[in-house]
Amino acid sequence: MNTNTIVRELKLLDCTPELLARFSRYQEVKRCWRKEDAKWVLKDISYVGQWDEKKKQSVIVSLFSCIQNGGRVVGAFIGDTLVGFASIDAKLFGSQNQYVDLAMIHTSDGYRNKGIGRQLFNVACEHAKELNAKKLYISAHSAEDSMAFYRKIGCVDAIEINQELAEKEPCDCQLEYTL
Repeated sequence: MNTNTIVRELKLLDCTPELLARFSRYQEVKRCWRKEDAKWVLKDISYVGQWDEKKKQSVIVSLFSCIQNGGRVVGAFIGDTLVGFASIDAKLFGSQNQYVDLAMIHTSDGYRNKGIGRQLFNVACEHAKELNAKKLYISAHSAEDSMAFYRKIGCVDAIEINQELAEKEPCDCQLEYTL
């Protein structure tokens, strides 16, 4: 990881309209995972995902709401530029209230594959433990490279499916990580 990267918890005051001004959520997707006959299959599905200003402002509102509702948001900064962030919701769920949701984790294009996402994930896990969670729940984008990240850090198929999250993004892969 870049030694100049500082990871810190974000507060409500950090959630300004400028927070994501230099953040590039650009991703060229060529293949995605889909479940067919109870097996994961890699399919040729290509598109470009990119956030416009409207989407960035919507994400900032979501981060603000997460903090306001007791969740945690952490950001990775190089200088004063946000290069990655993760958020976890505070609400416990599951049959034994064992899960909290990793609502978002993103690394800006140009800063990926440098360990920033892993560090954000690790800090999010620590915050999840503070919220008395036993597992992190992830409704993960099914893109090949996104899933490679989650699998590499130890995420597995979720034992219990959060139907609300699964229905919101039906092509997402439902994962969990034991804390």
